[in-house]
Amino acid sequence: MDVASVPAARAVLERLAAFLDRFAGCFGRRTQRQGASRYVEGVLNDSERKSMQPMEARLPLNDAASYQRLQHFITHSPWSATPLWTRLRAEVPVRRGTLLLDETSFPKYGTQSVAVARQYCGALGKIANCQVAVSTAVLTNTLAWPTSLELYLPQAWAQDANRRERAGIPRSVRFREKWRIALTHIRQVRAAGMQIEAILADAAYGNVLAFRTAVDRMGLRYAVGVAMRLAVRATGARRHHQIGRIIKRLPTAAWRRVCWAQGTKGPMAARFVALRVRPTISRTACWLLCERPLVKHGERKAYLLNLPASASLKHLVRVARGRWPIEQQYRELKDELGLDHFEGRSYRGWNHHAVLAALTYTFLQRERRRGTTPLPTFPDVRNWIREIVAVLFLLERPKWLNLLVSFLRDPPLRI
Repeated sequence: MDVASVPAARAVLERLAAFLDRFAGCFGRRTQRQGASRYVEGVLNDSERKSMQPMEARLPLNDAASYQRLQHFITHSPWSATPLWTRLRAEVPVRRGTLLLDETSFPKYGTQSVAVARQYCGALGKIANCQVAVSTAVLTNTLAWPTSLELYLPQAWAQDANRRERAGIPRSVRFREKWRIALTHIRQVRAAGMQIEAILADAAYGNVLAFRTAVDRMGLRYAVGVAMRLAVRATGARRHHQIGRIIKRLPTAAWRRVCWAQGTKGPMAARFVALRVRPTISRTACWLLCERPLVKHGERKAYLLNLPASASLKHLVRVARGRWPIEQQYRELKDELGLDHFEGRSYRGWNHHAVLAALTYTFLQRERRRGTTPLPTFPDVRNWIREIVAVLFLLERPKWLNLLVSFLRDPPLRI
């Protein structure tokens, strides 16, 4: 970092301090506020692993006592993550957007971490030993903001008193299907005053009639993936048929090529057909959007959308294909901020780590908004702040700083 960058670096740290101050009321004690600030600094520093020991080792003024305090703050301190999530939703600077709903997984080798079980693991693309969390993010313009993240508790865990006690799972936490968790999150986002333009989710939620009905009754638009086995009745037809069968019968001339975005490798496009249908049991008509790739043997997909009957094919496609930012957010939370690096086993510790990672992510997104057009990438902003924190670490260690200066004056390796 050159001399000219020093004022900018100081301004970043002042903005970070001011941002953290907005969450001070979520903690009952000064030591908890200090712990939160130190943990966020650890998430931002240059440690490759974001588990507590590597993070603490790269923090200023670290010793055995400070590590124990940080560990206690995350795993045992009785502060609740709920007020932080509430405050975090209030800190989203744009109050209108699309709500992206999805789940993310955390592969685990052991069986003692809270809520770990053999279940579908999206990170590995197969059934595996993992934790799964349901989450939402609000997409505003080109930025996604985390608004909820909740650990899914499998039935086997919910019914096992011994494992519940070891992991410190509160009595109030019971088994709930993922779609029910998602509905709770939607209500929380609405309670925060966010205006939701549409709910986007994959087939794990779209296949559930009760989920679609609940969103419809909230007066919200949705675009959800659905399985080919789902039965619907097309307008004018007398019988219900599986979506896969309907797609096979569509004439070639019915398909239209639609580009919904520009990717790094060129335009993102496929062929689509949109039909007005009524799903089985449902009394309400909606859109069935069918997709097939431009290549001959690619995967076909289907979506249900309760958008107005007047919606154009291009608009339907853009809405249905708008979920990609949440996958990018998962990668950034994991790769840049170590969301999946937590090694504790307790329910409280997992929630503490998750909300502080989301809080850090929100600050970095706010920093991106301060940049020029086009927006700097998330890793660019992350690396800039990592550099600042690394300099602070060196300044707290004069011997290390002097060693670095001597290396710069007389490099041991010359090319």
